[in-house]
Amino acid sequence: MQTFLGAIFCAVMLAVILILRVWRKKSVAKIYDDMKEKENSYTLIVGSYDWGPAVDKIILNPKLQTFETDSAKSDFTEDDFAPKNFTVKIRTEIFDYASGKIREIEGNAKVKSAWASDIDGNPDSDSEAKHDPTHDNEPVGMPETPHITLALEVHPENQLLSPFIYDSESGHNVWKKKFIFEISHPKFEGTITECNDWYSPDADLFTDMKSTGELKAASFSPEIKDGKKRPLIVWLNGAWEGGRDVNIALLGNKVTALAKNPIQSYFDGAFVLCIQTPTFWMQHGDVPYDILKEDCTDKSSRYTKSCKHVIDKFLHDTPMADKKRIYIGGCSNGGYMTVNMILSYPDFFAAAFPVCEAYNDGWLSDSDIRTLDKVPTWFVHAKNDATVPPEKHVIPTTQRLLSARTGYILHWSFFPDVRDTSGKFTDDKGAAYEYNGHMVWVYLFNDQCSSESGENLWAWISRQSRICEDSGEDL
Repeated sequence: MQTFLGAIFCAVMLAVILILRVWRKKSVAKIYDDMKEKENSYTLIVGSYDWGPAVDKIILNPKLQTFETDSAKSDFTEDDFAPKNFTVKIRTEIFDYASGKIREIEGNAKVKSAWASDIDGNPDSDSEAKHDPTHDNEPVGMPETPHITLALEVHPENQLLSPFIYDSESGHNVWKKKFIFEISHPKFEGTITECNDWYSPDADLFTDMKSTGELKAASFSPEIKDGKKRPLIVWLNGAWEGGRDVNIALLGNKVTALAKNPIQSYFDGAFVLCIQTPTFWMQHGDVPYDILKEDCTDKSSRYTKSCKHVIDKFLHDTPMADKKRIYIGGCSNGGYMTVNMILSYPDFFAAAFPVCEAYNDGWLSDSDIRTLDKVPTWFVHAKNDATVPPEKHVIPTTQRLLSARTGYILHWSFFPDVRDTSGKFTDDKGAAYEYNGHMVWVYLFNDQCSSESGENLWAWISRQSRICEDSGEDL
C-alpha cells in the first residue's frame, strides 16, 4: 500500500514539475515576445545637452519595399542614405509659459546624416563602402538586422526634440505624454510610427540606488585598477528636476558630464552620486517653498537627514569611496541645499561648489557664516541671473565669508551672462547663443569655471581633503 501511494505521489509531483516547466517556458516566451523589437518601428536616442535632453538619433527597423530584383538588400544604395530622402515629422506638446497652458505643436526634424547600423546604432561593417568615393552609387546593402540610424540636428530652442515638458502642478519637468514621430522614406513600406523604446547612453552611465527612503538617487562608479580609493562627488538637483524619476535630474542639467571626461580626469576617476528630491529642497514642513514665508524662522530643509542618509548608505555600500574626499554641489534649489548641508554637517564635506545658489544671505546669521567658513567653497553665479539675483545671495554671502576667513579656501566664478561656448549654436544674428542667465551650470559642466588667478574649479576641488584622525569609525 505504501509503495502504491508513493508511486502516486511521485507521479503527481512529476506532473506538477512538468506543468511548471511548461508554464515557465510560456511565460518567458511571452516576456521575450513583448521585449522583441517590432518591424517597422523606431527607437529614440536621447542626448544630454547644456539646455537639457534632446533626441539626437533615431534607430529605425524599417520594412523595405520589395522590388523586381532578388531582394530589397541590393536596392538600398548610397544615394538612398542621403538625408534629404528621410522625412521625420514630430507631433508633440509644449508648455506655453505666456498662457500657463500646454499646447500641441508639430514640425519636421532636420536629418544631418544616415547610415546602415546594428540594433544599437553602430555603423554596420558592410556599409562602410558608402564612405569610399570609389564605391559611389553602388549598393551598400543592409546588415543582417536591417537597421538605419538617423542623426538629427538639435538646437536649444528646438522644443520638438525635447522629451521633457514642464508640469505646472508639480513644478517639475516630466516626460512628455505625447511625443509622436513619423518617419518616411521612398523605399520604406509605409510610414514608421511605432516606438519601441527610448534610450540615453549618458544616463545609462548611472545606476539607480535602491532603498534610499523618500529620495531617489543614481550613482556612477569609475573603473579602478590600482586599488586606491576615489573621491565622491554629490550632486543635488535644481527645482525643475525634482520628482521620482532620477533620469529627470541626470538629464535636466547635463549632470551626466560629471561621469565623463574632462571632469573625471581631474580625479583619476571619481564616484558620482546624484540625489533627487520628490518635491523641492527648499521645503521645511509639508508645503513646498514654505521656507520663503515671512513667519518661517527655521530655513533648514525637511530633507536634510534623508539626504545625509543616502550619502551614508552609498559610502557604506561603496568601500572604495574615500570618506575624506566628499564634495557636494547643486544648482539653484540644489545650491540652496548645498549650503544647507554644509551648515548641518560642516565637518563631513571636504569641499562644496554651490551653483546659482538660492540661499538668501538674509537667512544667514553670523554664526552660520562662521560654520560655512569651515568648508572650502567655490561659488558659481551669473551677474544677469534674474531667477536668483546675485545681489541677494552670492555677493553678500561671499563678502561676509571673505571677511571671516583668510580667502585661500574661498573662490567664485562670476560670469556676466551665460552663452554657448561650443561654437555650434548661434542666435538669428549669428552670435553665440545666449542662455537664460540662471543657467550658469553650463559653464560648470563644460569645465569652464576658473578663479581670477586662472585656477580651475575641478582641479582645485580634486585637491581638497578633510584632515581627521582615523578612529576606525565611519566618518
